[in-house]
Amino acid sequence: MKFGKKQLKLEDLLGNDHVPPGQNDDPSQQELAAAVQQMIIGAGKEEWDPADKEALWQDIAVSLVPRQRSYRYLYMKVAAAVLLLVAVGGWLFWPRQQSALVQFAQRQAPMAPSADTRLIPGQGNAVVVKGKNSSLIYSGNNNGITINEAHTEIPEAAFNTLMVPYGRRSRVQLEDGTVVLLNAGSRLVYPASFKENKREVYLEGEAFFDIAPNAQSPFFVYASGIETEVLGTSFNISAYPDDAQQSLVLATGSVRVRSQDHGLFGKHAQQLQPRDMAVVNRKGGEVQVSQVNVATYTAWKDGRLLFYSTPLKEILKKLTRYYNIQLELAVTQPGLKTCSGDLDLEENLDNVLEVICATNSLRYERFGQRIVLKEKE
Repeated sequence: MKFGKKQLKLEDLLGNDHVPPGQNDDPSQQELAAAVQQMIIGAGKEEWDPADKEALWQDIAVSLVPRQRSYRYLYMKVAAAVLLLVAVGGWLFWPRQQSALVQFAQRQAPMAPSADTRLIPGQGNAVVVKGKNSSLIYSGNNNGITINEAHTEIPEAAFNTLMVPYGRRSRVQLEDGTVVLLNAGSRLVYPASFKENKREVYLEGEAFFDIAPNAQSPFFVYASGIETEVLGTSFNISAYPDDAQQSLVLATGSVRVRSQDHGLFGKHAQQLQPRDMAVVNRKGGEVQVSQVNVATYTAWKDGRLLFYSTPLKEILKKLTRYYNIQLELAVTQPGLKTCSGDLDLEENLDNVLEVICATNSLRYERFGQRIVLKEKE
């Protein structure tokens, strides 16, 4: 075929069988034809071999694929990548399955005001435990327990709840021999008897644990911000709902402690040694570890309150829980922000307040069930 000076069209180059219907008038196709024509003329070719013509068509055909399809595949790839990220993110941050005991404890209603310690078997009726310092002992796999030296039959229940109000304390010996000393304003949820190869309890408030060793059955304590795993040791946990921080102080042995943040990265465990204190900030969930004087954090179980450079407001908060009366501080002196001392909590509240006021140049006034500490006039 002779081209000469004839004006080339797209069908002349490719043949009508290669040109998709409706694309002769497409501006992009017309530009493509003009470019091909210019290329051929510029190369000095006056004749075009059918084989070369077919090869050129194969090269051009690739560029004729509608771009929308390429974008569609790109969107599909992006969507797949997003789905993958969501799946991985869900695996990393999805909450771990909580045990039945923790779910039961978290469904319970908040502690109602009470003058006495109460033991609640499952969802049953409460058993009132009299006395400022009560004692409960579980022996063997049965429903009978000893409460303040008296044997009591408790209805069978999956989990028991011991509620200790302000102004009271309690000692519980669980069926495995573990001893738990509960401070004022605390709640302990536990099974009457431990099963299989895991021992679990739930704590709200403050308690000192002396865990019975059992290498085949690790002991777990779940608090509002701290999860503790032990085999046999003694430690103190403070996890009151109205405190900004939760803490664990290790007295003997070794424990693993972690934040109960639901994200995987918030589950990083830290190994503690004796005299270590782990503090978990309720907002951030990070665990900070430092060495402390253990007696400062465990003296309450022996009826004493030790404090060193402690904010006076914190001391009054502890005394509020211990004596079950509202204590407030209304002073402006900057030097009263912290103080140190050793208080005998077996003394009556008036004697304790006299000691605090004498060492800080304060006075106190009673307003019903409320006591306010003020500066001396």
